[in-house]
Amino acid sequence: MALSRRLAVIVASASVTMFAWGVVLALAPLLTEWPIVPRSYDVYLLVAPPASLLAGSFLMGRFTDAFGRRSGFMADMVMFSASIPLILLARGALDLIAGVALAEFSLGGDETTLLAYLAEEAPEEHRGKLLVGVTNMANVGALTASALAILTGLSVSTQRLAFVALLASVVPVIVVTRLMAPESFMWLKYRSWKSVTLSRRDYAVRLYFLITMAITVVLTYALMALVIGPYLFPKLTDWIIFIYNLGESLAGFALLPFIDSTSRRTFPFAAYLGGVVTMALFIPQYMVARGSLVAFGSLLFLNGVFGEMAWAARVVMEPELFPTRLRATGVGAVRAAAYSLYVASVFFTASFNNVAYLLYNVGLWAVGLSGASLWLPKGFDTSGRPLEAISDVIAPDRPSRG
Repeated sequence: MALSRRLAVIVASASVTMFAWGVVLALAPLLTEWPIVPRSYDVYLLVAPPASLLAGSFLMGRFTDAFGRRSGFMADMVMFSASIPLILLARGALDLIAGVALAEFSLGGDETTLLAYLAEEAPEEHRGKLLVGVTNMANVGALTASALAILTGLSVSTQRLAFVALLASVVPVIVVTRLMAPESFMWLKYRSWKSVTLSRRDYAVRLYFLITMAITVVLTYALMALVIGPYLFPKLTDWIIFIYNLGESLAGFALLPFIDSTSRRTFPFAAYLGGVVTMALFIPQYMVARGSLVAFGSLLFLNGVFGEMAWAARVVMEPELFPTRLRATGVGAVRAAAYSLYVASVFFTASFNNVAYLLYNVGLWAVGLSGASLWLPKGFDTSGRPLEAISDVIAPDRPSRG
């Protein structure tokens, strides 16, 4: 697939940004192992990312719909750059929380912008491939961060420098590519038009499908890749993040040749069904072979594979199922709903024992499966269709009276 210069710039900028976001996603649980973070602050360090993502997703979604995709890209870039010295110079837990929170606000909010941007700029026959390939770089970023933590685990100062150097290295690429990035042609087209489309019933089906998918993807990734380590297996935190994201990263690359030729009705159902089954297998594994790290790691990897399939369904269909004038706002609102439950779950699951924690995650996968089960008979295949045929019917604004 050959990319035009215009699209290549957008893809390069979005890919590097998603890699940086993946690094930041992994930072919070990894930083709980630093001596400057008292154990009593763990829950606050773990809740800072989703709380910031919640705000960033909603506010930046509205911002980029109102002022343009490129404007959102530039604002996010400035905030991310400001977060790096906060992490580098942090002297205590509160400083780290502030740095991670600002980075998550900017980079998490940036995903809202780039999903809308990529969906509008990508050729319809390759839209899924570009959305999945670019967003999979977040998994690669988290994988890289956890690998660095494993390699530098004996020295906090070395680890800090490695994390900051990794984040700082992407800033020049982000700055150059974003200065070169054009405005979305579809946003320019629709900003002066009133979008009139879809019945309330159709929106209800779409919203239930998207919100339940987001709840499952956001919470199960968070609880099984990021939170489970500090809560239940503190000595294995870096390895848990590494193994889960290894499964997600490999699955993301494996999906690229097939995602645009697979039905967008059946693919989500298969992804969430597989997630329920593999998550449920953790319970007999814990009962029968709780001491087997090989069995636990294998299930973690396999669940990560289905987690990436579920993630792929979400990131492709979120921007497809909202009209252009509300695309980023809709994506941001759906993600904000999921992240609000993520924040609540960090506190809610803090006192869970192992079995209760696993059962809670099975229930979360079942939530996503309910949405995918509804979409199977009530939804439609968006693969290969222009966005305007999916969500946009335009009518000119009514002239003002008088």
